[in-house]
Amino acid sequence: MKKIYTSLLFLFICGSALAQIKNVVTGKVVDPQNKPLELVNIKIVETNQYAITDKHGMFRVNGSETNNILTLEFSYIGYQKLSFPVTVKAGETNLGNIQLKVLDLSLENIEINAKRNYSGSTNSSLIINRDMIEQTPALSVNDLLNQIPNRKITPPSLQNIQNLTLRSVFEPTTTGRDPFTLNNSFGVAIIIDGNNISNNANMQGYNPGLRGLGSTSISSNDFGLTGTTSTSSYSGDFAYGGTDLRQIPADNIESIEVIAGVPSVKYGDLSDGAVIIERQAGKSPAYVRMQVRDNATSYNFSKGFVLGPKLGSFNIGVNYVNSYADNRDKIKAYKRVNTNAMWTNAFGKDKRLKNTLSFDYGKNLDGVKKDDDDPTSKILNFDSWNMSLSNRTSYRFEGNFLKNISLNLRYSDSHQRSYTEQFVNSPYILYSNSTETGFTNGIYDKGIYTAVSDVDGRPVTASAQLELNAEYRTGEIRHFVNFGGNFSYAANRGLGRLSDPARPRIGYNTTGNSLSSGPSERYYDFSLVYTQKDFGLYAEDVFSLKINNRELNFRGGLRLDGQNGFVTLSPRTNINYQITNDFRLGFAYGLSVKSPGLAQRYPGPTFVDIPLINAYNGNANESASIFYIQRFDPDGSKLKSSKGQTFELSGLYKITDYQLSFSLFNKLNTQGYNTVNQYDILTLPQYSAVFVPGAKPILTETGVKRFLINHNEFNNDLKTDNQGFDLILTTPKYEAISTSFNISGGIYRSNYKETSNRFGTTISDNNTAPDYPVTGVYAPRKRTTYFSSGRVISSTHIPAISLIVQLTAEFSFLNKTLINASDGVPKAYFTRDVRYVEITNPDPNSSVYGHLFIPENELTSDNQYRIYSNYHLSLAKEIKKKFRFAFNAYNFLNYQPRYQRPNSITVVSPNSAPTFGIELSLKL
Repeated sequence: MKKIYTSLLFLFICGSALAQIKNVVTGKVVDPQNKPLELVNIKIVETNQYAITDKHGMFRVNGSETNNILTLEFSYIGYQKLSFPVTVKAGETNLGNIQLKVLDLSLENIEINAKRNYSGSTNSSLIINRDMIEQTPALSVNDLLNQIPNRKITPPSLQNIQNLTLRSVFEPTTTGRDPFTLNNSFGVAIIIDGNNISNNANMQGYNPGLRGLGSTSISSNDFGLTGTTSTSSYSGDFAYGGTDLRQIPADNIESIEVIAGVPSVKYGDLSDGAVIIERQAGKSPAYVRMQVRDNATSYNFSKGFVLGPKLGSFNIGVNYVNSYADNRDKIKAYKRVNTNAMWTNAFGKDKRLKNTLSFDYGKNLDGVKKDDDDPTSKILNFDSWNMSLSNRTSYRFEGNFLKNISLNLRYSDSHQRSYTEQFVNSPYILYSNSTETGFTNGIYDKGIYTAVSDVDGRPVTASAQLELNAEYRTGEIRHFVNFGGNFSYAANRGLGRLSDPARPRIGYNTTGNSLSSGPSERYYDFSLVYTQKDFGLYAEDVFSLKINNRELNFRGGLRLDGQNGFVTLSPRTNINYQITNDFRLGFAYGLSVKSPGLAQRYPGPTFVDIPLINAYNGNANESASIFYIQRFDPDGSKLKSSKGQTFELSGLYKITDYQLSFSLFNKLNTQGYNTVNQYDILTLPQYSAVFVPGAKPILTETGVKRFLINHNEFNNDLKTDNQGFDLILTTPKYEAISTSFNISGGIYRSNYKETSNRFGTTISDNNTAPDYPVTGVYAPRKRTTYFSSGRVISSTHIPAISLIVQLTAEFSFLNKTLINASDGVPKAYFTRDVRYVEITNPDPNSSVYGHLFIPENELTSDNQYRIYSNYHLSLAKEIKKKFRFAFNAYNFLNYQPRYQRPNSITVVSPNSAPTFGIELSLKL
């Protein structure tokens, strides 16, 4: 890989030196008082070139060929971003003074809502810029993503894991840990300053081989005061899913681009879209922000310094959040502190070399304290810290072909600890600490102890991405080419799962006279896991041409990924055409792949303990037992990358100042990761015991017995077929009422299924007949979920008094899951003497196996049976452009619709209680 990068770099640098372009674009950037602005960031969108202004506000960039049109973007902290096209003239194109406006509420034109107008890198990109971020009191980046259409608005809170899913809907669960939701969020890339914030090295949680993916989370019992939303079970583990967005503060974000469609080929290791986050860098005044909510407080400080004419700028930021699930008892808490520092400088006579060095540190304290009023409650802690160092370097060429070369490097080191303890009171426990397959004697111990589960992880990730940008012509068509490669590394150096078989948690021990087999836990050292090394290569062409005097824009490329020993090719393209002056139509198609993480590749060995005899008389010295231990070592090398394939039709229709954008898509996800039950039949000896006073009992082999045992292994088991439609309508500002409107909504459908048979729970009853069916075998689970929502936002902006008031009416139209009729119908079964019997014509009235049919009421999903609404309010007021007051309220009317489920006595209240917050911001 190193040789490839070196060869590419040498080849194109030499090629770029064959000819030099003399056309340049120059100008001066000033503030509203015509004072020069130093260190303004300037980006040429087409060639990905960067420049900054000097102390006199002057800049100079290569202007490409004569008559070429380039798009220049000017950004500066505290000022409104400015973007406009420039036609390059022969020689020097002087733009004169370019004035940036201070970003405050006195501006006439300020972006209040997210926009989708083909200004991003894809046809359907949703852009959230700094204008809107300034108006949104947010505890994390998740609160800013409420602008995504057809997404339920959630109030600012840090009391649950915040994973983002895009363009898929699934059956609601109490934990949100179903495999389909986890796979979708795992496939959404979170990219900050050009670096993918990977969750591949996260291995927190229990062994998935024991009882499947749904039982991996270390979680609490119910907690909190009765009747509050905080009483549900909670877990802070987010392995197998996407990055927890609670860890990303929103204060220093410059812009967000949400790509739910087909991303550029430069972005890899994803299957369901990407969120591109750019942070602020450069000179800025000091900002002090404080947010107080009914369940959280947040404090933030940030400032950008100019170190000197040749030393560039330096930014620092500190953020602290303290949040409780319920302020009355403070049992469940989440605390977060983040610090970041960024140094930016440009070098050389023409400032063609730009470098940004970033350091980030964050610490999270998350957990549930023991409830003194509940002796069965757990202590639960999910504590972590993370540190990262990244560097972005770009060099601007002035050749005919090669325009820019950039290198992104990132290293991250983290420490995660998931800890819980619970009091156990049982007569005694019987366990084994053997780690190999075979027979072993059981160990007796007292049954009153504190069960401890402790998972210690230390994820380490590193990544490098080299990109080159070039320009060439074919006839009258001007091509902008991007090509390069990336390499990613992931490891986990943690102590691992610190399980003690002598103090097992409830459900993973043997007690009483039962001889049923079951999984048990052993110590697993994460540092023994092999490292993950993935790579990618890509090339992309971007050009525009005229058809019938209308502009057609094309972006297309090919990406090659090497992940877990498999190589895949992913073509992607975004095309849009200006059909009329008012209507633009786009089409996109693309493939993408997401690599399995360390937790899926190396879940660790699984142990099944089979007690063959338990001769216990109350005295361990006069008792004896024999176990058969079966060890399973899963092979993660067979896991292929999960895949996403998207077809998308998009459009933008403008009538004067009205704008309607829509997106129609079909997305197919295959080879999703899930644990699959693996059953084995063993024939083992049986024993009888004769107790001997003062000595161990005499054990005698009496025959053999067949045992049905199971464990779980990861497989590419999931498939999801998604279709949907969403739209955004924006109106101009009606001057008579100083108000504009934004209407958005959509409808999504997801048909999702597993591809492996399911095994029912083994029935334990008094029927001891050998041919009695005890374990049912069912067809793979299938579901179809529909979800539709919409919102109307009125935004009243009065620049004269620096005031914005937003009212949001949110509507939930549909949330329904259809259950496959065959889900509860057995196709085969195992008998008590472990014989497999197929069922040819299933009959629910059968006297033999009728009890294996799952009743329809146990399969019915928690569907929504009527349309309901919710209402939210936010306002912001500035005083003398230095002080800002913001207030927002979720469900500010305390509107609580209620409806009764059909054929049930259950009453549903879909809207949560109101939550309020204020934010005070001071610019120094």
